Amino acid sequence: MLKKMGPAVPTTAIDFYSNKFKSANAGAEFTLAAVPGLYQATLMRELKGRFTAGQLKMFVDVMNGTFLTAGLAGQHMQANVEDSFALYPGMYEEKWDIDRTATEAALKELTAFQRAVLEIWVASFWLDPDQGLEKYVAVLAKP
Repeated sequence: MLKKMGPAVPTTAIDFYSNKFKSANAGAEFTLAAVPGLYQATLMRELKGRFTAGQLKMFVDVMNGTFLTAGLAGQHMQANVEDSFALYPGMYEEKWDIDRTATEAALKELTAFQRAVLEIWVASFWLDPDQGLEKYVAVLAKP
């Protein structure tokens, strides 16, 4: 079933869609319909098993309260992680039993789209934190 939406978008997005598709509306419809499947495939095929449970918990921790913006998609979490390590030396390593160098390197290895998907996944936890952090990260964590 299709439903109408009317999101406001920047003129740069309208220009992009107008140049890549038959119309800006056709491009927006394509993107809005394609992203959920791409998101799920990226999570399960590309991101699952790349991070330890501790690393994923740290990501959720440092993204608490972060407002995702389209213009910084794929950049929020890396900045939050690097700042957290720098501002609180040793705290996150001890709290989540992780290695700073390995964690930062693992994030840098991701593509911008993979990082954006991971940001959405991490931020989604905070929509319903009662689901439990352990259960939430177990879906993606290294076995």
